[in-house]
Amino acid sequence: MAKFLQKIPHVLVALSTVQKARRDKLQGVLRYAQLNGPWDVQMLEDHPYIAKLGSFRNWHPDGIIRDGMDSLPLPGMRTAKIPTVLIDTQVPPPRGKSCVNNDPSLIAGTVAEYYLRQGLKQFAYVGSVPESSWSRARAEAFALRIKEKGCACNLYKPQHANDWGLEQKHMRAWLKELPKPCGLMAAMDRRAKQVLDTCALAEIRVPEEISVIGVDNDETICERTTPTLSSVLPDFEGGGYIAAELLDSLMRSVNPRVIQQTYDVKRIVHRLSSQDMKNSSRLTISAMEFIRLNACAGITVMDVVQHLNVSRRFAELRFREARGHSILEEIQQKRLERVRTLLRETSLPIAEVGERCGYPTETYLKTLFKKRFEMTMRDYRKKH
Repeated sequence: MAKFLQKIPHVLVALSTVQKARRDKLQGVLRYAQLNGPWDVQMLEDHPYIAKLGSFRNWHPDGIIRDGMDSLPLPGMRTAKIPTVLIDTQVPPPRGKSCVNNDPSLIAGTVAEYYLRQGLKQFAYVGSVPESSWSRARAEAFALRIKEKGCACNLYKPQHANDWGLEQKHMRAWLKELPKPCGLMAAMDRRAKQVLDTCALAEIRVPEEISVIGVDNDETICERTTPTLSSVLPDFEGGGYIAAELLDSLMRSVNPRVIQQTYDVKRIVHRLSSQDMKNSSRLTISAMEFIRLNACAGITVMDVVQHLNVSRRFAELRFREARGHSILEEIQQKRLERVRTLLRETSLPIAEVGERCGYPTETYLKTLFKKRFEMTMRDYRKKH
């Protein structure tokens, strides 16, 4: 049975906005409030330049949306009788609580299906530390999907969870022992970064020997690892929207019942750490690695050929068979990726951008950039 609201509802959102995933969830809540409100939405955070929520006796929330894993403390108020929705709780969700959760089977299945389509036969999973129920659920779902195809999954077991200096040595030995080529899933992007750092230390080529995919698509991390990190993008904003929709129904219900829902996965955002290399020969892999490391140092096709110690004709033929384009085009792609990064993220003069990326003259780079992207470098910087 529904009841009518007598005033604009006060809705408290207790989500720490440090992590991008939680900011996206907040965006979903605010979008629902904008489309279906009005709501008076306040965030529980310690910001120095706004009036803070003190005792809730002075601002009584009619509904609460909280993080289910790392909830901020709610000062000076009993919340048992206030309609509340938790986002992303432990697995399984707590009984008697209305929750909106990601689906570990869907997240893990998305990664498993991608690796299986690549034709990989060896797999591994690196979980959170300390071990969490959601990480364990993703590991079980990943291993189960792999097992259905007759393959096994190597599960990493940390030994020094509180000391990365010791733990990295253990992880390094484990990664070196993995059968290769291997498709590896990490519980979250921060853990995947540790895997990539350790692969570099162990001189394990990514993605040629170990392909790595994380979860959350935290661009602050994913765009700044070496190589850049592929990651599952859950529909965090959709999760926040569903949580707000659920809270709305609870606030309007005379006899609210417990509801538990899940939200979807958007896609895997593919970057270099999961690039499909199955059709690439060792010669092509060596060429790509050399280009990746030296593209912006002004290398030419002949520099790559000399590194491979084969004839230019043979190198070009094998490279085009594997990658579908020439060695020169690969060099240009890597240089232009760097150019766009510097345009987006720095205020360096265009001449210096070209110099850092290995272009002989500013005029040549400007002409090439406009032809490739149909806009000037200045317009690209303004747009992004």
